[in-house]
Amino acid sequence: MMQVVVNQVVMNRAARFALCLLVLTQAGVAQKHPASKVSPASASKLIALKATGTARYTDQEILAASGLQLGQDAADGDFKEAVRRLGDSGLFGEIVYSYSSSSAGVKLELQLTDTDKNKLVPAQFENFVWFTDDQLRTFVERRVPLFKQLLPLNGNLPDQVSEALQAILTEKRFPGRVNYLSEGDESGGPLHAIVYRVEEVSIRIRGFEFPGASPEQAALLATAARRSIAASYERSGLAAVAKFDLLPVYLQRGYLKAAFGPSDARVVPHPSSVEGAQGPADVEVDAIMRVTPGKVYSTSGFVWKGNSALKTSEVAPLIHLPPGQPADAVRLLRDIEAVGKLYRSHGYMTVQVKPEAQFDDEKSTVHYALNVTEGDLYKMGELEILGLDTQAAARMHEAWTLREGQPYDADYPKKYLDDTRQIVPRGVQWATSIHESLDSKDKTVDVEIRFQQQ
Repeated sequence: MMQVVVNQVVMNRAARFALCLLVLTQAGVAQKHPASKVSPASASKLIALKATGTARYTDQEILAASGLQLGQDAADGDFKEAVRRLGDSGLFGEIVYSYSSSSAGVKLELQLTDTDKNKLVPAQFENFVWFTDDQLRTFVERRVPLFKQLLPLNGNLPDQVSEALQAILTEKRFPGRVNYLSEGDESGGPLHAIVYRVEEVSIRIRGFEFPGASPEQAALLATAARRSIAASYERSGLAAVAKFDLLPVYLQRGYLKAAFGPSDARVVPHPSSVEGAQGPADVEVDAIMRVTPGKVYSTSGFVWKGNSALKTSEVAPLIHLPPGQPADAVRLLRDIEAVGKLYRSHGYMTVQVKPEAQFDDEKSTVHYALNVTEGDLYKMGELEILGLDTQAAARMHEAWTLREGQPYDADYPKKYLDDTRQIVPRGVQWATSIHESLDSKDKTVDVEIRFQQQ
């Protein structure tokens, strides 16, 4: 039986380019030559699909996502539509197709170029409290064959995932509407995730559980988490709770490598809920915060590096790291803030002190290097008093003893306000604010003190 070849691949570059037809901004499709007529009825049946060039997907996954089915009648228009579907996903930079026909049927070959991994971001599930992440991924993969946890920032695959998640809620008769946002960091850097959440439903935290914590630790964590009771359940919010409220419970006791995993939730049964019925619009959950405490590290010592404007004997008393005692990382940060405050009182307004922890896991000890970057010495610039009458402002100017050109003292403005209360007009409740403007070129600090009647 003679095979009729459609879309033969020509090796020279110009002819190969002629095969490509751009169907998307990032997806190319090869044009076919006029097909020869094949008489058997089975010649139009799709009998095979082979995908080359992609390292992420199998032939079966590409077939499922293309909308084609083996055994169905398929022609050039169907293949173009399949390529359009794949290209619209945003997962491929270029797609070229070719096919061959014989009396047995049609064989389709797709040559795909995967989108660069740096253009993909993970999918995150914010508050799907009825499912585990593994369950959600399994559900979505069944409905969206190209979903593998990473999503393109361009294309319709995020929409497909959103529709699949909505279908899951509908099938299970859970409340809410699925929405998603692309999220980045607060500094305006690149987007790092596509976050899916359930809206139009109130999901509140009834209580907390802390797997991995000892009974004593769990009691301390429960106290630290108390402010979040009755708050809306959101993983991003609970990640902040873990970082700022819960982790310090461990850090101040020497558990310097303690870590909390992403939160999970257990839905509290609703008295009126009936299996198979629409869930209530108000949902209560117990938030599950898994923790890995690690070991306790004791301080073996610390050393100063980079300080010259202030002697070690001046800054060392501000650090409380007793040798042989559990390292209190929370106290250390407060102590470092005190060191920075001392430097700024001497005019070093941009000082930075960064602790570098050196661990000895065998001995369960930590040694700190306190690295100081002092920066430039800033001097007093101009003073401006706002909100007072002319005479009172003049008296306040006279009382200011930190003269232009002198090393700036960041402690001085507050002390100055405390010492000049009697100069400010009486009989009025004043609100005061202090604003310091640093001139990095002249290395000066301009001070604005504003008075406002309450």
